[in-house]
Amino acid sequence: METKTIVISVISGIIILTGVCLFLASYFSKGKRKGRSAERKMAKVIKKLGKDDKVRIMNNVYLPLYGKTCEIDHLVFGRFGVLVVETKGISGTVSGSGKNLTHQIGSNTYKLYNPLLQNKTHMDNVTHHLKKGGFDNVPVMGAVVFTDKDIELKTHAGITVKEFKNFYKSLTDVGCNQDILLHYFRKIQVKDPIRRLTHKLNRKDRD
Repeated sequence: METKTIVISVISGIIILTGVCLFLASYFSKGKRKGRSAERKMAKVIKKLGKDDKVRIMNNVYLPLYGKTCEIDHLVFGRFGVLVVETKGISGTVSGSGKNLTHQIGSNTYKLYNPLLQNKTHMDNVTHHLKKGGFDNVPVMGAVVFTDKDIELKTHAGITVKEFKNFYKSLTDVGCNQDILLHYFRKIQVKDPIRRLTHKLNRKDRD
């Protein structure tokens, strides 16, 4: 019995260690570093834009999604409602429409899952939680922002930082209470590090 318990413990330890190693390799990859840098840049932009309106911001938020998790770059709470922001820190040229876009950097061409569809999943998730919490009338809006200065957008699947600033200024005050919304989403967010790690290991480009 003891031998069986030891074997199970060793196997569990190996699985956990493997998962941690894979996560660290992903976390410190060049692409992930650029992504985190873009998110930090966007967080500063949002904070500055919403300073006078006293908006509340949650960055890198994990919300429950059918027993799994949904990772959102920025949740912005203001008198306008909830703004769900997806940040992309890539350079090059992005073109096309539909499910997959074309991302070209120099002579290399890649497929890019349409971030508008990606963000729609996030917005639907936020809307679901708002209704579940009794906030049926709170507007939910979304924006996909490409932060790199060396980006050329030949698509309607996202906007630049400059365009986002104009978009933000157009948001209408509908009398929402940003503090109540912030408190609610802080309460329901996923904090369990194991579930967050599992999301990181299982995520695809569309998460």
